Amino acid sequence: FPVTITRQAPTRSKRVTHLTKLLEIFCLYDVTDEEAVELLVGHKPTLQDEGLRRRCSDLRALGWIAPTGETRANSSGRQRIVCAITDVGRDAWMEIQNG
Repeated sequence: FPVTITRQAPTRSKRVTHLTKLLEIFCLYDVTDEEAVELLVGHKPTLQDEGLRRRCSDLRALGWIAPTGETRANSSGRQRIVCAITDVGRDAWMEIQNG
């Protein structure tokens, strides 16, 4: 389910699609933002993928994902927080799936 990234600013519907796909990743895995984006796009995140990492922040702001207390080193060796889906996020995911 990788998405094609363009240089244009994403439309509202594209942002919602990215949120939905990222939420699906957090349903399956406890990951860092960088790992979630890598799973989404199928390669190490680039500067063009930076907007997708912002969608992870949106998911945290909504209360759909939250830090687990664990950290993991990213590709540059810096420690990053690992997040997991919350009960609220799982409920939102179920609503999205049920239309």
